[in-house]
Amino acid sequence: MNLRWLRYFEVLAEELHFGRAAARLHISQPPLSQQIRLLEEELGTTLFERSHHRVELTAAGRVLQRQAPLVFRQLDRALDLTRQAGRGQVGELAIGMISSVMVGVLPRALNLFRERYHEVEWQLHEMTPAAQLVALKERRVDVCIFRGRYEDPELRNELLMWEPIQAVLPAGHPLAAKAVLAPKDLAGERFVALELKQSHFASLLFQSCIQAGFTPLIRQQVIEVQTLLSLVRAQIGVAVVPASIKQLAPDGVVFRSLEPALPEVPLYATSRADDASPVLKLFLDTLHELVVEDEQNRRSVPDFPGQRDGTKR
Repeated sequence: MNLRWLRYFEVLAEELHFGRAAARLHISQPPLSQQIRLLEEELGTTLFERSHHRVELTAAGRVLQRQAPLVFRQLDRALDLTRQAGRGQVGELAIGMISSVMVGVLPRALNLFRERYHEVEWQLHEMTPAAQLVALKERRVDVCIFRGRYEDPELRNELLMWEPIQAVLPAGHPLAAKAVLAPKDLAGERFVALELKQSHFASLLFQSCIQAGFTPLIRQQVIEVQTLLSLVRAQIGVAVVPASIKQLAPDGVVFRSLEPALPEVPLYATSRADDASPVLKLFLDTLHELVVEDEQNRRSVPDFPGQRDGTKR
């Protein structure tokens, strides 16, 4: 079906006069008559009753007059969606994550992304970092939010932010009476830690304690940060975690800054190096936008104890 025929039909059905319809279409009358005849031949039915004095729609013509606008509306919708898809405003996005990153910038970015691009269907997949890497390479997820960098030519790591480390203690712990702790204050304490074999981030925390002069005495290893916080509250041990985890803290635990500070930990968005998805780009742009906004807000308030370790970013 030639859409130009349908456009010509729509104008002629409104005017019911070949001369006026041709003028509106900026063509002469003979080509218009020829295009309408071709349309009727295509459909196998007469659309107009013609006489020397008048032009009228047939019953079939009246049906097509009602349906033609629906065709063009659907076409316009299809073209608009196609353009939006090209800009990343329509599509799907699968995000790999662990519970410890569902505080701070990520949930805010998801909310803002949903408000701006409501035609994009996104879904979170909660799994261990090792499982996320497998899913990423198998194209079951499009991006993973990690606290560690993975050196792999198939992957692209985009640094989002650096975050300070704090100690978390049971509220009744003797060290909780101090406003600020030194890392060496934690030497000899029993620790609850994230599973070292499952989390590159957990290994970073473990090594940062060693660099501070002591080896953590790990009593229990866990996978989820909520489990870690519950065990701290139960006085099974103390822990060191990113400061943002405080937003998940239950009653009965306290967070304390460390001075001198442990090295800050990064937050990365990791995706496939060959992924040029415009949807993914818009999501990463949203993350970066909020990170920059947070950094500007932090610069507008006085510094707190504990600074970065001076490593070049």
